[in-house]
Amino acid sequence: MSEETVETRGDERHDLIVGDTNQDGKADLWAADTDGDGKADLFQFDTDGDGKVDITMVDLDQDGNPDKVVDGDGGHAPEV
Repeated sequence: MSEETVETRGDERHDLIVGDTNQDGKADLWAADTDGDGKADLFQFDTDGDGKVDITMVDLDQDGNPDKVVDGDGGHAPEV
């Protein structure tokens, strides 16, 4: 896993969506707003079901396309 920290639009974290896509009872998808505008700009995925973030994407300009994709939580681990 990468130890790389990704830049986000702000310093807050408001989880807008927390999902259990494989229905195992544990969260594996997070979409968070980091600047308080109500729009998700931080997206995280647990792809192997171990409860830890495996992929982090940020959309700094909120155009729907990721500006940065890194392995791991990108320095922004969700509260599980």
